[in-house]
Amino acid sequence: MIFESHLLSMVVYAFLTALVLAFIRRRERKARLRYGLFVFLIMVGGALLFGWFMYLFTL
Repeated sequence: MIFESHLLSMVVYAFLTALVLAFIRRRERKARLRYGLFVFLIMVGGALLFGWFMYLFTL
């Protein structure tokens, strides 16, 4: 395992995925930045919400 923290692994994966998707899907620099940031935030936020939701079933 490269990172000891699953959260750090998830954030790095989300960043790299958002970077690739931004370069593939958008042509203008500003649009790439906005789209990449949007995808990154959606991926990290969704994973955190899903993790919190799963935690409710462990109580």
